[in-house]
Amino acid sequence: MHINGIDHIQIVVKDRDRSLSFYQDVLGLAREEDVDCGDHLLRYFRLPGGQRIELNEYLYKVDDRQGKLNDRGAYRHCALCVSGIFDWERRITEAGYTFHIPVHEDQACGVYSGLLLDPNGVEIELIEPLK
Repeated sequence: MHINGIDHIQIVVKDRDRSLSFYQDVLGLAREEDVDCGDHLLRYFRLPGGQRIELNEYLYKVDDRQGKLNDRGAYRHCALCVSGIFDWERRITEAGYTFHIPVHEDQACGVYSGLLLDPNGVEIELIEPLK
């Protein structure tokens, strides 16, 4: 018995159109099937390693989360391993998103890293190993 990996990470959307555009057009992820669950819709985007990002759109009123990125006991971020991290930073910035931690060299972790918020306020980290 063992864990094989992560299947998906779910994000509850605040703005459907901006979220779909961010994951499909800005990040260039392959869009997969939509699933109608009656009171919510699930939209899937495939990552190159086989994992998925699942956007969950509730069809009823849901309160906005008001937490901070450093709240204890809270999910912090999703990290995507990329190549050409500075090109990604430029592409994402040109699409209107701001890196609250710009891409930088992190010697301690052996990576280049940068963090931004998606249209839903979910923190996304881009990581590229140092050469």
